[in-house]
Amino acid sequence: MGIALLAGTSWPTRVGADEAPTAAELKEAREQFTRGRQLEDEGKFAEALVLFQRVGHVKMTPQVRFHLALCLEHLGKLAEALETFRIAAREATPSAPNVVIEANQHVEALEKRVPTLTIVVENASPGDEISLEGRRRVTAGSALRMDPGGYTLTLRRDGAVVSEQRVTLAEGKSLRVELSATGGGGGGYAPGSIQRTLGWSAVGLSAASLVTMGVFIGLRADRLAQVEAACPTHINCDPSVAPLANEGATYATLVNVFAGLTGAAAVAGVALLLTAPAPAATAPRAALRLTPVFAPGITFLSVEGRF
Repeated sequence: MGIALLAGTSWPTRVGADEAPTAAELKEAREQFTRGRQLEDEGKFAEALVLFQRVGHVKMTPQVRFHLALCLEHLGKLAEALETFRIAAREATPSAPNVVIEANQHVEALEKRVPTLTIVVENASPGDEISLEGRRRVTAGSALRMDPGGYTLTLRRDGAVVSEQRVTLAEGKSLRVELSATGGGGGGYAPGSIQRTLGWSAVGLSAASLVTMGVFIGLRADRLAQVEAACPTHINCDPSVAPLANEGATYATLVNVFAGLTGAAAVAGVALLLTAPAPAATAPRAALRLTPVFAPGITFLSVEGRF
């Protein structure tokens, strides 16, 4: 993309701060933006996203927001990328017409890719609550823009689970799901429904932790490369190398923390899903497939299942 952050860019007010950023903060932000662009060109979008977020915390411009959206798009966060591109286009009008043009091009393309989920409830009752992945509340009948992937939908009445479904959204497709609440006012917890929800939540936490670990692996490698370049012998190094070494050590610790969290959450999620009681006699039998996935420095399990 041809969008760049120029020295003369007009910066809006820093998010969450009353004071304008200092000259040193602006200089560091521009350097981080430049490094983020380099990481984009290298296809390291997770690492670039971290840098652009830091830049945006100092000063958010349409250019910065555009590159945030670009990283989100490449990381599969299509729904968030779509909204971020829209905001970038609005903010860039009329000061940065090139941002408007490119952002709108991405909006047009993403509108065709982002799946839409619509949920309806049979025998609905006032006070019914629909949740998505156990967290986000959903209004029945509304069309939701979502990222491709699997989601658990839960219908509660008076606090009790009366219906639950696992759905998969495909890129560029619309899906209409009916949740049936046929048990009247009270209902009861579907056998194993809470355990399955906790299991899928643990698997999701494991996946999110794995992505975060990958980000810190990249940041650690970058700091080590800078240390090697500045002091190859690691003896009598210039004091300016110390902060880089300390950052590398911090990132290494975070890699270990998230590696442990990834493994623990994956094991817990799989155990919960395998041991959850069947929801009903007529329901399809549970099916779970575990696939080992290997990447440089990383080994984990890919879990696919129907419950």
